[in-house]
Amino acid sequence: MLKSGHSKEQGFTLVEILIMLVLVGVLITIVMLDYSGAKARSRNDTRITAIKSLQDYIEKFYSQNTYYPSLADMNNPSWLATNLKSVTPSMYADPSWTASNKACTKNNQPILLSKSEPGCYGYDPTNSGVSCEADDTTCSDYTLTATLEDRQGTYTLRQLD
Repeated sequence: MLKSGHSKEQGFTLVEILIMLVLVGVLITIVMLDYSGAKARSRNDTRITAIKSLQDYIEKFYSQNTYYPSLADMNNPSWLATNLKSVTPSMYADPSWTASNKACTKNNQPILLSKSEPGCYGYDPTNSGVSCEADDTTCSDYTLTATLEDRQGTYTLRQLD
């Protein structure tokens, strides 16, 4: 029984509440950093898968024609529809690509660049290291590239030998 004039106070002090807020803030920060890292890894995996898929189609074309398509051919929807029916410009869309990215957009569709940059894939066909755009049936090698996030560099594939 409490004596009159004395009361038992319950609750948290201001210091305890501030400590809890700081701890919750730290936990939220850790979770958000891990989540953003996981999303970047997922987008990088998508980029790698897309580049490997393009390589498969390009190699199938080579096995039937004994040359690789030029960059102009790969960015021409009519040529693609005739020669690489399974490849569409939408396959060139990097996970971070938007139609406002003018560097690798034509007619509101993604296109390949000769070298990748953030948001854009790269395709550089050559003939022994020299451009083959002028005579596009002489392309004997190529480099496919995707720029990865989180300072992971560039993912590169070359023709199969």
